[in-house]
Amino acid sequence: MTGPEPLTLYCVPHAGGSARSFVRWRRELPAGLRARPLEIAGKGLRSREPRAATLRAAAADLALHLDPSGRYALLGHSMGGLLAHETALALHALGRPAPEFVVVAAARPPHLLGTSAYGPLLALDDDALLDALAENGRIPMEVRRSPMRHQFVPVIRGDLALLAGHRPDPEPRPLPSDLVAWYGDDDADTPPDVMADWQHYTRRTHVGEAFTGGHFFLHEHFEEIVPRLLKLAAQQRADH
Repeated sequence: MTGPEPLTLYCVPHAGGSARSFVRWRRELPAGLRARPLEIAGKGLRSREPRAATLRAAAADLALHLDPSGRYALLGHSMGGLLAHETALALHALGRPAPEFVVVAAARPPHLLGTSAYGPLLALDDDALLDALAENGRIPMEVRRSPMRHQFVPVIRGDLALLAGHRPDPEPRPLPSDLVAWYGDDDADTPPDVMADWQHYTRRTHVGEAFTGGHFFLHEHFEEIVPRLLKLAAQQRADH
């Protein structure tokens, strides 16, 4: 006798990150959940491919690289949250089954993203750029201190360029999926009132929830994240 179908969680990393950010998730998520990290073109395992010109084009490409044939959901961290949202829209445009839910973690909703926060950073030299990102918690401090840090800078610049150039729709296109907005209670860029505005991006249920920590709470508090994901998957299974 077989158990219930597991839910595949397609995971999209933060700016400067790669699919390797979710290695622990692939190894340690319990039965019932399967992590499948996604990599945008031009990074990590897809570093030999040309980068997409826009964040929306990167998401459209991701939509073609996943197989929503069974139970699945999308989860994105920071820039990955915007990509997860756009990927869900791209899948909908392709007529593919909608994800059961979309988790946007440490990501401002598109209409509150703005461009001023990222455009000026691209003009900084490498060390100043890393200093600025580390100071406001946008990259882990170990990246700033790493002797190989300058190898990361082209990747970070490419991701920042996608963010700076993103032009969201004038009006939100609500998803036909539950939308879960997670944020760290010490992340000044994603306060509760800002994250509450994700409610405009779904036709179904919107849930906002705070976690202890800053911008990288998703990985720093993995043990707290797992039961929340299991609960989401169980709720969706009951609803369907």
